[in-house]
Amino acid sequence: MTRRKKTDPARPPEQFLELSELLAYVGQVIARGVPGAVWVRAEVASVTDRRHLYLDLVQAGEDGEVAKCRATVWARERFSLEGKFRRATGGTLTAGLKVLLFCEATFHEQYGFSLNVLDIAPEFTLGDAALRLDALRETLVREGVYGLNRLHPAPTDFDRLAVIAPAGAAGLGDFRREIDPLEAAGVLRPVYLEATFQGRDGAPSLLRAVQAAADLHAQEPLDALIVLRGGGAVTDLAWLNDLPFARALATFPAPVITGLGHARDDTLPDEVAHTRTDTPSKAAALIVRTAAQAAAQAQEDARAVRAHAAQILVDADAGAQWALDRARTAAGRHVDRAAQDVDALMRQALGLTPQRTLARGYALVRGADGQPVTRAAQVHVGDTLTLEWTDGTVPVTADDSPAPRE
Repeated sequence: MTRRKKTDPARPPEQFLELSELLAYVGQVIARGVPGAVWVRAEVASVTDRRHLYLDLVQAGEDGEVAKCRATVWARERFSLEGKFRRATGGTLTAGLKVLLFCEATFHEQYGFSLNVLDIAPEFTLGDAALRLDALRETLVREGVYGLNRLHPAPTDFDRLAVIAPAGAAGLGDFRREIDPLEAAGVLRPVYLEATFQGRDGAPSLLRAVQAAADLHAQEPLDALIVLRGGGAVTDLAWLNDLPFARALATFPAPVITGLGHARDDTLPDEVAHTRTDTPSKAAALIVRTAAQAAAQAQEDARAVRAHAAQILVDADAGAQWALDRARTAAGRHVDRAAQDVDALMRQALGLTPQRTLARGYALVRGADGQPVTRAAQVHVGDTLTLEWTDGTVPVTADDSPAPRE
């Protein structure tokens, strides 16, 4: 092989290689340089699913340069490798996952350089997700917001809700089967906000939905923010472990309730939420149960108010009767006392009759007209008077006008 001299670019080559020869040479170099298969760590940028599984792998270097390579899971290995990965993670190979692949480097004259995937280590993917979750959790704890949403009082009733869920998801359908009748009855007022829950667009979509819910809360307070999605693989749920999204939930101004369709695995939204339920159906059951308890309590309170009001009326009736009885008793006592006073006065009056007075040794003086004379000034010389005692009368003539005493 002869290389062109840089000092003489116009000189035609005396010797050259055919393209196929060059590519074959490159393939030989790669085969000699990377003998056998090696473990390769990378991130899956995209997946093309045909009979074979084609992966685009990327890795960002410290200098900012991005390494790219194509990898192929051939049909003969695909079934066993996907089964192994699914049993460990519950999901399939998707874009955005960090993977550790056992690969054989190849160079094909037609398709260029690629990796043939012979094996996969799903524990690496899980471990990377766990490490990432730990790092995000520590960040929220350091910021002082990790447990902030749990400081809200637990709702004792529900009226206005914001619900974030994927459009048309089965989990949302399960939730609405419980909630729609209460909405139709005017008991609940849910507002549904759509969001993407996985993939590279998931985190920005979820953050926008939380911000929209915060705007709703500013207009009229929400009783809760509900975040829903159906069951999913660990790798699918890992998309929810996004720092801005988790921070927005932790600092949301109303209680956050999650129903993310899983029980054994934690996600950051579950950890920062006020209340975690395992499925959308259980989130709906919590809301329905709380609303029913509030309605029952309201009925009990109304019954107690009615009973109290009735007792007040009974007590008022009894009080009025008691007051009337007391008034009647008091009036009777006054009448009796008045009667006694009248009797005393009558007795006193009877004790002062002329007959009784005369009987006590007094005499009654009457004038010529027969009327009692009570004053000396009424008597003149020559007046005929009659002195009356209890046993008779004696006529007398006044021969001298007595001087009245002071």
